[in-house]
Amino acid sequence: MKDGEEKNFQLDLLRKVLSSIQDLVVVIDRDLRVVTSNWKECDSVPPVDKQGHPYCYNCLMKRSTPCEPCHLLEVFTTGKCKRFEIEDPLDGKKKAIELSPIFDDEHHVTMVVRHSKDITERKNVEKILKMRERQHAAVAKLGQQGLSGMDLDLLMKESVILVAQTLDVEYCRIMKQENDGNYVMLAGIGWEKEDEKTEELSQKENANGQNILCYTLYNGESSIVEDGETKDKFSGHSLLRDHGMVSGMDVLIGCKDKPFGTMNVHTTQKRMFTEDDIHFVQSVANVLAESISRRENEERLEKYAKELEDTAELKVLFTDILTHDLLNPANIIRGFTEELIILEDDSGKKKLLNKVHKNNEKLIEMMKSAAKFIKLESVDDIRFEEQDIVPIMEKTIRGYRNDIDKKDITLVFNPTCKCMVMVSPLIEEVFINLLSNAIKYSPEKGKIVISITDQGDECRIQITDFGPGISNEDKPRIFERFKQADKGSVKGSGLGLAIVKRIVDLHKGNVGVDDNPLGSGSIFWVNLKKTRR
Repeated sequence: MKDGEEKNFQLDLLRKVLSSIQDLVVVIDRDLRVVTSNWKECDSVPPVDKQGHPYCYNCLMKRSTPCEPCHLLEVFTTGKCKRFEIEDPLDGKKKAIELSPIFDDEHHVTMVVRHSKDITERKNVEKILKMRERQHAAVAKLGQQGLSGMDLDLLMKESVILVAQTLDVEYCRIMKQENDGNYVMLAGIGWEKEDEKTEELSQKENANGQNILCYTLYNGESSIVEDGETKDKFSGHSLLRDHGMVSGMDVLIGCKDKPFGTMNVHTTQKRMFTEDDIHFVQSVANVLAESISRRENEERLEKYAKELEDTAELKVLFTDILTHDLLNPANIIRGFTEELIILEDDSGKKKLLNKVHKNNEKLIEMMKSAAKFIKLESVDDIRFEEQDIVPIMEKTIRGYRNDIDKKDITLVFNPTCKCMVMVSPLIEEVFINLLSNAIKYSPEKGKIVISITDQGDECRIQITDFGPGISNEDKPRIFERFKQADKGSVKGSGLGLAIVKRIVDLHKGNVGVDDNPLGSGSIFWVNLKKTRR
């Protein structure tokens, strides 16, 4: 077959194939002219450009000279396919371009097929997914920082930076509503130093100020904020106007009835924020609300702790707050988090939920311990009766048998004698605290030794573990309220051992801790006076 006939045959075959393809496909020769195409139904190419055999760079790229670099020439030279992405000058859409060579019998590239595929929708989806990924990562980071007890002021500064970076906006701030109705900015990014204090709104500013395009959770739909609405949506309207803000959104921090304030996002670009954007900012606001609530609770606890030292009435009040106002919501959080842990499949979210659950359990334990300690401080009518310590210890061990077996701990308790002492039902709490600590800080497949010995006028109860032990520096203070050993030693609410000491004191006994002479670990001991025969 002659060269001309072969080329015509190839072109006829290409025309038949091209007629069935919806994407724009053109065939270009070595002179960079369009030989044939399926652009008959393509509206983006002007009719005048479809006439004859125009240069590809004229009709496809709207250029008067070849592209630099020219990918077509590269394919003609190398004989290899070429793939790349462009913003199509014909319609402004994102396109994936594929250049494929056509060879003659001598394996020379005679023509190149240019296939243009619209990938705008795919790119938009990828952009949304990447934005969601960034948003989830930002919320996860702030959540971890909040759970780790990061200083609230630092957490607020970190949150506005992350929100601004994630949403690609110039301005973000956290506003707190004061008792007089005015707003104070606690953290912000993008604002000039002299504008850190927001201005009070006047009727004149409301009337003359420009409108702010907003998508807000106040009503769940896009809205134009103007006139009297401005103060509710965006405080400091002149501040926004002076910075050229045209789009923004704000969400509540805290409950709707009594919010702490708002988180505001602003930009000089005309932009309609999506539902995902709103949910992201609201998630950040929720992290802040939890941290604020925790700090407020800590401040309340500290305040009540001081007042408890002065009056018994406040002790009762604080007990009620712990067991009702604080413990009930904590138990609700426990239920929801346990349910969510079961339902959640995402490992990252499940990890965060486990952290929330762990810290909530710690809070519940602290509140229960505090309530017990307060009751001990005020009990004057404790009843004592003669009992053998051995059955009490055996009952305590049975109560922790599942925890012991779970860690595969070897527990040794071989009492050789009775130990009759005058005790109250509270004494069981001593052994519960000491045994639970020994289990908690014993390693997997560790060992715990419990002994009861007769020491003349006293009985000595010892619980020996082989855990990390307690430093000499920490030993004198671990039985004090809200005092804990450093990390690596005893952790907890700081009340468990204080409760132990208080109960032992009520029984006119002694309690202490020594190092385990057989290796690492500690020996917690209690001396109780025996009954006289």
